[in-house]
Amino acid sequence: MRHLWPFVGRESQLAAIRSAVEAGGAVVAGPAGAGKSRLAAEALSGTGDVASILATAAASDIPLGAMAHLLPAQPPHGNVIRWAADALGRERLVLMVDDAHLLDPVSAVLVHHLVSGGRARVLATTRSGERAPDAVTALWKDDLLPRLDLAPLTLREAGLILAGALGGQVEAPTVRRLWRASDGNALFLRELVLAGESGGALAERRGVWHWSGEIPVTTRLRELIESRIGDVDPGERAALELVAHGEPLSVDALTALAPPETLRRLEDRQLVTISPEPPPARLPEPLSVRSSPEPLPLRALEPLAVRLAHPLYGEVIRAGCGTLRTREVLSSLADEVGGRTGADPLRVAVWRLDSGTAGDPAALVEACNIARNVRDLRLAARLGRAALAAGGGTKAAVALASVLFYDDRYDETETVLSGLAEAPMDDMARADLVSVHALNLFWGLGREAEARAMLTDAHATMTEREPRQGLLVMRGSIEYMMGMFDRLGRSLAEIRRIAPLTSRFELGLAPLEAGLLVHEGRAPQAVARVDEALGSIGDLPGWLPSLTATLAETGVGAAALAGDLAAARRFADVGYRIGEDYVGWDRALITFGALRGRVARLQGRPAEAVRLCRQAAVRLRGRTLHGGLCLAELAHAYALTGDVAAVRATTELAGELGLRVGHQVEFAFRLARPWALAAEGDLAGAVEAALETADAAGEFRAYELYALHDAVRLGASGQVADRLARLAASVDGDLAPVLARHAAAEDAPQELDAVSLAFESLGMLLHAAEAAAQSAAAYRRHGLPRRQRAAETRAWRLARRCEGARTPALTGLAMPQLTARQRQIAQLAASGLSNQDIADRLVLSRRTVANTLVQVYERTGLSSRAELADLLFT
Repeated sequence: MRHLWPFVGRESQLAAIRSAVEAGGAVVAGPAGAGKSRLAAEALSGTGDVASILATAAASDIPLGAMAHLLPAQPPHGNVIRWAADALGRERLVLMVDDAHLLDPVSAVLVHHLVSGGRARVLATTRSGERAPDAVTALWKDDLLPRLDLAPLTLREAGLILAGALGGQVEAPTVRRLWRASDGNALFLRELVLAGESGGALAERRGVWHWSGEIPVTTRLRELIESRIGDVDPGERAALELVAHGEPLSVDALTALAPPETLRRLEDRQLVTISPEPPPARLPEPLSVRSSPEPLPLRALEPLAVRLAHPLYGEVIRAGCGTLRTREVLSSLADEVGGRTGADPLRVAVWRLDSGTAGDPAALVEACNIARNVRDLRLAARLGRAALAAGGGTKAAVALASVLFYDDRYDETETVLSGLAEAPMDDMARADLVSVHALNLFWGLGREAEARAMLTDAHATMTEREPRQGLLVMRGSIEYMMGMFDRLGRSLAEIRRIAPLTSRFELGLAPLEAGLLVHEGRAPQAVARVDEALGSIGDLPGWLPSLTATLAETGVGAAALAGDLAAARRFADVGYRIGEDYVGWDRALITFGALRGRVARLQGRPAEAVRLCRQAAVRLRGRTLHGGLCLAELAHAYALTGDVAAVRATTELAGELGLRVGHQVEFAFRLARPWALAAEGDLAGAVEAALETADAAGEFRAYELYALHDAVRLGASGQVADRLARLAASVDGDLAPVLARHAAAEDAPQELDAVSLAFESLGMLLHAAEAAAQSAAAYRRHGLPRRQRAAETRAWRLARRCEGARTPALTGLAMPQLTARQRQIAQLAASGLSNQDIADRLVLSRRTVANTLVQVYERTGLSSRAELADLLFT
């Protein structure tokens, strides 16, 4: 059981309260559980004279009941308020009044008197939405004290609190889920953590805290929420149950099942909220690369929707319904909402299923496909199994198999698909069946040749154009993953020959065509193709998470090869948000968590790469391609930090959970290998591994380019310079020329300086630091000590921003050695003070300051105050 809860975040509110207390005090308002008391206590920590008062409902009818512990024992004579004020009023006193809305009237008047008379500084907390004594309300209404309304915790603040409370890294989707479930309420957040730990839903796995499953409604959580809901009559309870099981629920639908006056009472008591409901739409944002979409305008005729006032109200209300009552509520919702125009078939089907009234397999198959499209795979599997049990036949089986495939349950997928090939079906149905089966064979089981043969054979038996095109797209995706680019080119040409492409097929070809562009070395054009396709997805109806994810994945590789790491991170974020927004799709969260880690690694932030990949790895189960990608990236990042034990443990885990099929996974492991050897001290082996990877790359320009440049970073420029120059000439973008230039500058220190600057401009800080360190070594060989020190200083400054990266080029790099006096004067000069200003401040002669700065410049190799600022303050 966790009793200590860390105080983190809230920096701006904390500063505002402390400033207000210095000026006379403040009133901090917020909902119950928002953290008002803790914030006020933190604001007053270290304050000398503090008197604390806790107002309670029990003492609210007793005059001065909340103040009793602070007042003298002898009874007052005459004016009670003056007597109490004389007893409390003293210079610099801070009176802390918690839950001031519960003060008895006399105590409230006393607090008002102390504030208005300037006899004490007062910091009071009050619950927003609660009626408070007039004297308390007057504190802010009459401008005696500022009122500071405490907003809910932000996502960032919730993440900091959870990391502190749990004592380790917390997976980002888990933070987001708990933040949303608590609605940013600090008390509810704490109760969710306690409930999750006690029920096993929240647990540490591979060093990362992760939430899985539903929210367990513990006795503590139930009692807390029920105290907030308060007493409700049977009619109100029935209405709350309808909303809890059906939210968001239109007002029209709810008032057909519950009296309108009941709904009004619930709204007045702030147990439900009623607001305009935008029309049903595609899931927003992850299907676009736009980072700040314009909000949808609300139209005057949009229906009003009813929701519970807090997400946890629904958890507790639903948990309090027995089985029969739940079925009754869900059946009522299905009957009422299902008969309305525009009803959501997924919601209605789920209500039917859970109420025991589902009988139409076609409706269940439709709902299964919708749930799969939004990647609520657990729900989709339930619906698919129900459809199959209800007699849904081949359509139900294919729908269920597709769900299981997306949920990485490959053996189960094979079981469901077994025997279906002999069933009679039209070309479109057979294409659906074969596509799912082939993808499962390849992605899940690594049987690439069998998958391609299945697609080719099925294509040859079909006459309808669209199914034939669809099968070729699937075959092309496998050919791309396997690096069969000649075959892929022929498949793409054949698809276009069969018939003019629909908009959906045109977009379906976009990632394959972009992949071909990358293969041909035309990375910037590939980036443009991906951006164009992502921008066009919004023109199509329905949800397309798989296509969006494939485009984003291709975009990451293309942008990285082009030297545009900002675009690479943007694409990785698009893919990751699919996993977050589509009900937590593990495959996307793992794949794009690894790709975000790759971008961080290329940016020179290996510790961040480790964090992102560890977070992705917490979701691994079974052997998968994306598991291999994730663990390869994790091993690579660990190697750059010099953590040999972690590299070995990750490599061992990859043997259990990583399926090494396809060029992306295979070369992720190959590119990590040289750095693992370098971390172990085997530099010769590392260079040899990099050259072997370059030779194995064959037609893969990107992998060959990266591997050859790894040899340069490891000190073997002479072995690869000519080859890298020829290769870079065939690769478009800003990165390849810099890599070739780096190899050619082996013993040209000034050129290495320029290469370091070029890497820094590309955002590749570790590469920039390594080039600067190699420049320093070259200057030393040329007998230029001052320039050597300047290059070492630049390398040190860059390496300091690389989160503890430890690579061979940076070995022995240390901060320029300055004495305490030299550092003090250097910092003052870097801050902009003149020599005379520094002399006056330190009581030194101007000459001493000038001579010291000369020594600083000599020792660091720098020559200006601006360069000093860059060294000391970045």
